[in-house]
Amino acid sequence: MIVIDTTEGIVALQEYLEDKDFVAFDTETTGLSKRDQVIGFSVCAEENKAFYVILAKWQPQTEDRYPALVQVQDPAFIKDFLELLTDKKLILHNSVYDCMMIESNFKVRLIDSVHTDTMVLAHLLDENRRVGLKELAKQYFGEDSAKEMVEMRASIVANGGSVTKDNYELYKADAHLVGKYGAKDALLTYKLFLKLIPELYEQGLDDFFYKDESMPLLRGPTYDLNTTGLSIDNQALIQLKKTLEAECEEAKAFIHQEIYHHVKDKYPGTNKKNTFNIESPQQLAWLLFGKLNLEFQTLTKVGKTVCKAIGLKLPYTAKAKRDFIDICMRDVGNVYVPEGIVNGKKVKAKLIREPWAYIMADKAVLTKLSPKYKWLEKFLEYKKNTKLLTTYVEGIEERTQYGVIQPSFLQHGTTSGRYSSRNPNWQNLPRDDKRVKSCIVARPGKVFVGADYSQLEPRVFAYYSGDERLLEAFKGEDDFYSVIGMNVYGKTDCVPRKEGSPDAFGIKYKRLRDLSKNIALASTYGATAQRLAPITGKSVDDTQQDIDNYFETFPGVRNMMLEAHRLAKENGYVMNLFGRKRRMPEAKRIEKLYGPVPHSELPYDARNILNLAVNHRIQSTGASIVNRAAIKFYNNCKDLEIDCKLVSQVHDSLIAECEEKDAETVKLLLQDAMESGIVLEGINLEAIPKIGVNLAEV
Repeated sequence: MIVIDTTEGIVALQEYLEDKDFVAFDTETTGLSKRDQVIGFSVCAEENKAFYVILAKWQPQTEDRYPALVQVQDPAFIKDFLELLTDKKLILHNSVYDCMMIESNFKVRLIDSVHTDTMVLAHLLDENRRVGLKELAKQYFGEDSAKEMVEMRASIVANGGSVTKDNYELYKADAHLVGKYGAKDALLTYKLFLKLIPELYEQGLDDFFYKDESMPLLRGPTYDLNTTGLSIDNQALIQLKKTLEAECEEAKAFIHQEIYHHVKDKYPGTNKKNTFNIESPQQLAWLLFGKLNLEFQTLTKVGKTVCKAIGLKLPYTAKAKRDFIDICMRDVGNVYVPEGIVNGKKVKAKLIREPWAYIMADKAVLTKLSPKYKWLEKFLEYKKNTKLLTTYVEGIEERTQYGVIQPSFLQHGTTSGRYSSRNPNWQNLPRDDKRVKSCIVARPGKVFVGADYSQLEPRVFAYYSGDERLLEAFKGEDDFYSVIGMNVYGKTDCVPRKEGSPDAFGIKYKRLRDLSKNIALASTYGATAQRLAPITGKSVDDTQQDIDNYFETFPGVRNMMLEAHRLAKENGYVMNLFGRKRRMPEAKRIEKLYGPVPHSELPYDARNILNLAVNHRIQSTGASIVNRAAIKFYNNCKDLEIDCKLVSQVHDSLIAECEEKDAETVKLLLQDAMESGIVLEGINLEAIPKIGVNLAEV
């Protein structure tokens, strides 16, 4: 590890790199936003040598000077050095962040020169593991940076800095210690590259990674999504915050007034402990299924364990549910798992609690019960508004800098290849509630252009099933779920439409269409009759009959499901249409353990593995379609030299921001990329773009 702190050293490094083709690169910074400062960078071009260049160092307080971060290199000189790296094939771990910091600090664009992001590569090769550099180095090389970390922490504290999780002031450590740490990161990145590339080619994923999806997506759409950000209308956000706070307080007051006579004996409210907490699922379960004596739907995971431990079958009848409650109340405090040794560790005995700790009182349960009680409707509204307020309004407010929010979009956060998001989770922006979206506005002189795929998952589902009736549903005006419902329930006095005609199946048989929608995808992904019955409102037996009718009516769907199961059991993995794998080595043991039994007779854990195989083929294919549309759109805008950036990707939608004068052209480019970027035989993809000045309009 060579630490450089002189101009002569940087010139020598430049000469050293002249004949190097592949160069690993990493930065050290004062923080995680692009407004923070780069304090040094490291490079590595061979397995046993790495360099760190000090750009700034911390000077602790002395009698005659204040503590300060002092720049030690001329920014113009460093910019010239970094420009030389644009001719190299760069290797980075989390390249979006490092390239963003260099572009922000030195106006040098490195992202176009990134050859390999080892974090994205590691995830593609094994989506079930953690892909942090330190974890991967430990896995492959038995190395970590523990020694360097200990030295740096001590130095930070000695220099008056903080080493807490939320405030890790790395820049206050001695610059040479930071250099040793940074250089090792570059060295590990280079070694990881050499280790993973053979695996990539052995798995036949080289085109997927370099040419078709992973790296083109990262260098274009992913970089834009993470660096452009979205403009916030602060006044509108402040007003929405006030409105939501008022609505939440009003709802809480109404709920407590309505339930007071039910809870006052057990929760008189004289202090915090004995005040009824509407946020507590356990207390809600007590009120609904104990005090009001309603029939509960299902147990929590722990509840199912307790149920089996006390010798009961999972309760599906009203009597069995009441028996479970009575036995738990009778045996509160009794041991259901004795004290023992598990994996060499002593485990305390587990005691039976009141049944309300084991009964599910989630959103689905409360939604079904809400027509009975006005206060439950208010509670669901309260929960929705609370999430809007805390997760999005306050989350955006806390993270907005100079009127811009910059959520993170990660290519390595899901097993399907779909983006995950954080700070805040942009993927969970409410689909139907437009209030938050209306506060996110285009910059002056610009507009948003956005499009959402119409029923992308059902279209991919139909493609895999090969069923002509399902394929035909997407060639005209037919409704996918109406086609299923008419065939499953034998209705011939209607047309397969959702709406638009009095003879539409969705109008004449709205409930049957809803049932078809509940059953169509969920049962193929492995949802059982017991799980679906609370949603359909039917008995378990009747729900099972609907599922059986569905698979008998659409044998292609069953065959699609069984094919995914077969591939998982034979290979230990399945692939989406484009080659992205979902590895499930446990699947190869299922037949050996349980024999050729029907899927429904397998234990839950085995069924769940095979269900994930079906899910991956469909949902990951959909994710790749969205990803590849984003790549095509990015490239088309670049070819036409249109100033346009992707700023949001949520579910199956893409949203770009462009000059108002280019909006119609961008609209055509977006529709073309989404509808014709990928061809699914027998399926028409549909994505109709909209233009707007805030996200609610697109």
